[in-house]
Amino acid sequence: SGRAGAPEAQGPAAPGTAAPAGGDRCRGYYDVMGQWDPPFNCSSGAYSFCCGTCGYRFCCHDGPRRLDQSRCSNYDTPAWVQTGRPPARARDAAAPRDPGRERSHTAVYAVCGVAALLVLAGIGARLGLERAHSPRARRTVTRTLTELLKQPGLQEPLPPPL
Repeated sequence: SGRAGAPEAQGPAAPGTAAPAGGDRCRGYYDVMGQWDPPFNCSSGAYSFCCGTCGYRFCCHDGPRRLDQSRCSNYDTPAWVQTGRPPARARDAAAPRDPGRERSHTAVYAVCGVAALLVLAGIGARLGLERAHSPRARRTVTRTLTELLKQPGLQEPLPPPL
């Protein structure tokens, strides 16, 4: 159940003081945060042993502290890291479903929605009436009509008869 890039099968790492030629190979593993840490070789000078714990591995120079990787079990994806649909919540069988209560919630939503619309309509009507009845609005309408009546209308000649 490991993911792509999971470690290949290897023989157990026998603890000892003599590092293999080219250094130890720390196998890839899932750390305590559920992140995949890829395999790596310990071949940097004196740091040729795979040391640490099953959840945190590093290269060291001390052969007796070498990690026995065959004892570790964090090579597969942890169950708690698996993503997907959350498990369905179990309903309490002792508490039956109450359709009347669900209908009351729907009624509350409907009543609140209608009340909100009525409030908005009232605010819009009041603003419209205030604007229409303000003295400035009357002056603007009168002035516009006067200006239209004062300007001579351009008369276009009639088209020639066919």
